[in-house]
Amino acid sequence: MIKILLIKRGAIGDLLMATPLIRQLKQKVNCELDIVVGKTAAIAIKNNPYINNTIILDDELFSISGMTKLHNALKPFKKKYDYVFVLDKHWYFNFVAKSLGGITVGYVRERLSNIALKYSVKYHDVTRYHGFYYLDLLHASGIAKADYDDIALDLHVSLQDKQDADDFAKLQLLDNYVVFVNSGGNNAYEKNGIRMLPHDKAIVLIHRLLADEKIVVLAGGKLDFEHYEEYCRELHYHPRLINAAGRLGLAASGVIFAKAKHVYTTDCGAMHIAVAMKIGDKLTSFFGPTNPRHILPPAYLSTAIWLDDAIYDSAYQLNGAKRRNEPNYFTNLDVNLVNLVNG
Repeated sequence: MIKILLIKRGAIGDLLMATPLIRQLKQKVNCELDIVVGKTAAIAIKNNPYINNTIILDDELFSISGMTKLHNALKPFKKKYDYVFVLDKHWYFNFVAKSLGGITVGYVRERLSNIALKYSVKYHDVTRYHGFYYLDLLHASGIAKADYDDIALDLHVSLQDKQDADDFAKLQLLDNYVVFVNSGGNNAYEKNGIRMLPHDKAIVLIHRLLADEKIVVLAGGKLDFEHYEEYCRELHYHPRLINAAGRLGLAASGVIFAKAKHVYTTDCGAMHIAVAMKIGDKLTSFFGPTNPRHILPPAYLSTAIWLDDAIYDSAYQLNGAKRRNEPNYFTNLDVNLVNLVNG
């Protein structure tokens, strides 16, 4: 049995898109499979049946300034793995992986990245689904053949998660409800909310949903609670508007998504949770600075609304680069024209 270590700091959506790789490694290779992950995003792989051990570290260790601390934190695992797969694109993770010994597999964005890798995948095309890039690592390693048709996302939902969701639904008298998530670009590694709908457009969409006689559940994490409270205040704490941010765990939120009439979301972790719950055409996803072809599985591209391709810059998705003067995304989006799905 070979031993494989994966290194992936986060975020939640990225980890969920990596779950087909995790699944295929375990199913195709006789291996012990461990993962090093950032604390905030680790919940995305909680109880994943294909992972033997999850090594959770503070998010700050995964920045370039924390590289020395990350290296030291992983010293106890030196020479314990036959393969180290680096699922992040930043060059310094490749060097941390090399310090552990074993065969390194990872991404190349710049020439420096390749020095520390035995097998590499060039990361350059943002019109290609990100999940395929994760499977490219398996293909490049040569230890098994990647199946590019097997791309369902794994999210483990426990009986307790289902019970928590049911209890919340009963408490809030949820019936004929939709979910709205306005997040993205506000996580452990980003603070600018760049993928969020502007406040005025979010308000118009919520108002339309309420006028359609729907209960509207505002879903998200603790970081979303305050701006959702602004929506509630502006809409005079409408009795059918529920701020659920931070009140449910990730998997329990997935259950709420699956039972909703429809889920409206920006490009964020919640969107990938909805995909993992296989909600199909009950999803509407809003994109601004990101290309949906890189973020959504091909079967879900029809759920995307993207009107910013003319001002799109691939550098944000390729390497996280921000423009000095970012354009105003979503300007071309008229939420009054968004089709509200009746269910």
